[in-house]
Amino acid sequence: MRIDAHQHFWRYAPQRDTWITPEMAALQRDFLPADFFEELHSNNMQSSIAVQADQSEAETEFLLELAAQNPEIVGVVGWVDLRSPELRDRLQYFSGFSRLRGFRHIVQSESDDHFLLRDDFLRGIALLSEFGFTYDILVYPKQLPVAVKFAQKF
Repeated sequence: MRIDAHQHFWRYAPQRDTWITPEMAALQRDFLPADFFEELHSNNMQSSIAVQADQSEAETEFLLELAAQNPEIVGVVGWVDLRSPELRDRLQYFSGFSRLRGFRHIVQSESDDHFLLRDDFLRGIALLSEFGFTYDILVYPKQLPVAVKFAQKF
């Protein structure tokens, strides 16, 4: 099976999707599974992993709903507040969704270049393995030295 390992879906909302600048005008519209599957199949791919573009649990729920409705979406990488004191409860809840594979945090948007090494974030990442979840790193090149230190911890 050939899998597209990183696909975004969204209902475009200018107030939320401020990262989509005027130079990216082609992205200023909805992107839903019906828009994607013809392209997927025409490139001899059978399925896809949906990856969060917005840092909210609502985004995770949206992607899980799409996965439940579309068998071509075989996995979801969502978002959860990895620094939250209630993280264990949230991970317990999300562990009930068989297509949810892991989480990511858009570290690129953090002003602190050492965000990945914050104690509360490290505690959250450590909890993921208890529930069988992965973590996807999203950083800029300037953050790579810290990302290496982060990866060495796990």
